[in-house]
Amino acid sequence: MAISNSVINDWLRGSIGDGIMKILTEWRPAFRSLLLASALTFIQLPVAFAQQEPEVKLKIDAELVNLNVVVLDKSGQRVRGLVKDDFEVFEDGVKQEISHFAAEERPLKLALLFDVSVSMEEILPTVKQTAIRFVERLPAEDSLSVVSFASEARLHSGWAGKEKTIEAIKALSPEPHPEPVPSGAGRHGYNIGDYNTFLYEGLQYVFNMLNNERDRAAVVMFSDGVDTGAGRALPNMKKRAEEIGQETKRQAEESWAIVYPIRFKTKQIIGHFPKPVPRPRLPLPTTIMIGRPSKTPGEELFSEITATSGGIVFDFTNEDDLANAVREVVADLRSQYGIAYAPPDSGPRKGFHRIKVRVKKPGLIVRTRNGYLVTK
Repeated sequence: MAISNSVINDWLRGSIGDGIMKILTEWRPAFRSLLLASALTFIQLPVAFAQQEPEVKLKIDAELVNLNVVVLDKSGQRVRGLVKDDFEVFEDGVKQEISHFAAEERPLKLALLFDVSVSMEEILPTVKQTAIRFVERLPAEDSLSVVSFASEARLHSGWAGKEKTIEAIKALSPEPHPEPVPSGAGRHGYNIGDYNTFLYEGLQYVFNMLNNERDRAAVVMFSDGVDTGAGRALPNMKKRAEEIGQETKRQAEESWAIVYPIRFKTKQIIGHFPKPVPRPRLPLPTTIMIGRPSKTPGEELFSEITATSGGIVFDFTNEDDLANAVREVVADLRSQYGIAYAPPDSGPRKGFHRIKVRVKKPGLIVRTRNGYLVTK
């Protein structure tokens, strides 16, 4: 027998008890006892769930320390097939209990950060082509974003799939040379991006984008790794590295994103303004010669930022090196183990907490972030 509309309306209005009684009177007696027992069970379910609620809430509210770990053998090959019991995790020298472990590839939030300053102008087309091939090799489940930086950071596409990301990469172009020439640019004027590479701000921008991502997030940056936000005068570059650069490192310690810089190794003269060089005939020169090679202020800091995150710097001077660097990043992302633990709840948490991950099997090397920063 069909249930009448009046019964359905009673249910929709929340009159559960009245609805059940009408069904019991309209349906044949053979089904009454069965239906009544089922209804009583249904009514009692919220009580059972209410009793379990504190345990569920505890699991949801507990903040875990999430690590993405790469394991290498002595030859530098990535090692797969390890299990939870193969790992040990220490925070501030104290062994922690691993609460979650994943050996399979998981969805990723990935920010692609492009240096579009004048010093990258010649090689940007090749970088874009390589980055597109990189995106094509990523799983469809990954969420991607495209950001560029020169004199400022710009978002070209928010979190999206591969198709929209590739469109955004294709549309990238170098930042135009500023006019007029910046004051204090020196007797050679504006050459090869004297003032327009705000690298630290570019990294800070993507760290802010990934601020709430605690599971699996990464930044792949294409740049020459030279910040010229304060010009090329050596004292100014050092001061900027000590101030803005250290703030960027602090954000890297607070962020959970892994940083993979793919760095074009130009030979740039530091402390002087570079002279113009002839336009190379090849799309990607082996080396751009800009005066004498010199160690860049902030170069060591740049490596520290990368190591803090658990990433690695890949240098390239030609197209083959660039393609190989991209392949290495893909391999790294696909070879990560996910490890999580609940941090100690005793004592003050504010400050930097050092992390050490070990593999019990001999001869294996672990790469992961070296710690994390709690600011409050």
